[in-house]
Amino acid sequence: MERRLLCTKCSAIFDISLPDDIKDIKITCPDCGTDKVTDAPPWAPLGSGANIVMGDEWAYECQECKYQFRMPIPKSPEEDKSRKCPRCNSGHLHLITGSKTLPLYCG
Repeated sequence: MERRLLCTKCSAIFDISLPDDIKDIKITCPDCGTDKVTDAPPWAPLGSGANIVMGDEWAYECQECKYQFRMPIPKSPEEDKSRKCPRCNSGHLHLITGSKTLPLYCG
């Protein structure tokens, strides 16, 4: 089983292959050696670093009604493009989250 992981200490993105029958195994980051790793978003490119995920939400401003709101980080570019304002349902949104939290989408 192939897994893409994110190191929460150094923000490295890396893949690891594990047999399907192994459930509890200590995984360490190949860059810094910590065991503080979590599953990375499936769209995260290898070696992408800290600009993939820094927090769990993005802030938006609706360009129609100027309402500002937060939503969970999207799992794909398609999910991000399909977002709508919760107040007026407009799709004309401006991302106001800082550039350190923006994803590097592939393809």
